[in-house]
Amino acid sequence: MPVGGYDPEDLDDKLSDLMDADGRDPSNWLTDAERREWEQGGSLVDLLDEDDIRDLLSEDDSSR
Repeated sequence: MPVGGYDPEDLDDKLSDLMDADGRDPSNWLTDAERREWEQGGSLVDLLDEDDIRDLLSEDDSSR
């Protein structure tokens, strides 16, 4: 799902970094099927809904 103001490739890289961060459980945002697709190279921009993307990005902003 495209999010205004972000390049999809940059956003996907950022989301992957956030999803891989220590202590994060991808099952909070992805179903088992979505997680398998992501692990096989799927784009988080396509797999996550807009609210989940905002949630991940806002958690990153609050950790600064």
